[in-house]
Amino acid sequence: MAGFTITGFNHIAYPISTRQHSLPLYRDILGLAVIPSMVDGPAVIWTQMDSGTMVHPIEAPEPGKLGTFHLAFGVESVPEAMASLEASGIKINSHGERHDGQEFAFVFDPDGNRLEFASVNDRKVHGRVCDEWGITSWAKDGVEGHSGRHQTSDAPIRVLSTEHAGVPITDRKRSVTFYRDVVGLKIIPEMVESDSITWLALPDGSMLHLVETEQGDAHTYHGGFVVEDLDVAIDAVKQLDAENTRVGDRLDGRRALHFDDADGNHVELVSNDPLKSGHRVADEWGYTTDV
Repeated sequence: MAGFTITGFNHIAYPISTRQHSLPLYRDILGLAVIPSMVDGPAVIWTQMDSGTMVHPIEAPEPGKLGTFHLAFGVESVPEAMASLEASGIKINSHGERHDGQEFAFVFDPDGNRLEFASVNDRKVHGRVCDEWGITSWAKDGVEGHSGRHQTSDAPIRVLSTEHAGVPITDRKRSVTFYRDVVGLKIIPEMVESDSITWLALPDGSMLHLVETEQGDAHTYHGGFVVEDLDVAIDAVKQLDAENTRVGDRLDGRRALHFDDADGNHVELVSNDPLKSGHRVADEWGYTTDV
């Protein structure tokens, strides 16, 4: 059992080419607020949904070369998380503190997926401001047009929260052992007809979906976000002419809209319908059957 407590997702990071190319989707269509970045790297854009969970689009380090997707779990104590991970034989790749006092630590899971464990943000006064493109500076610089938060009031889609994140794996038992026994997530029944997806629950009700692939598939990386009105979202995404768009029903009573953003990142929008439960059960490895 994990020696630390996961609270939910702190953020999901997507690799993008440029902010001008991709940020309009997250800011103007999905309605996420652009907030000041708390890291010195100018490539990282911080956006936030109403629940407080963030999406971090990260610009490519050089033209034509996208970076990597990663997940950040919120934890009650980063030092406790680091100690527990190291006791389980997990190497800490880097750790530190951001400008707002948020602590962080990076590791890799057994399949090389990059994971981050972070404390809550805004733990101390920081004096950071940004413009509507996420370009961040210190308030004392006096850059005109900067403030603490930028949100599109008439965005057609309202994202409420993060429902799940998906990552590719190649060995179910190895990965489930890590996420269940080291990270402390709970196996739950999966609500799609697939033998290759394992659903795990975080304490706040959000989920991690492990997607088995033969060699690992970057396209399985994605965030699943609950929206206020999925029908409105479907209409808005149709106007984007997005790639790989599809809508499907899940066995828990929710519908999901899938599509790719401008850089090919997979995005899933999930309806806010009440969940149906009790008709499916999962074993210790996440294999699910009807009852």
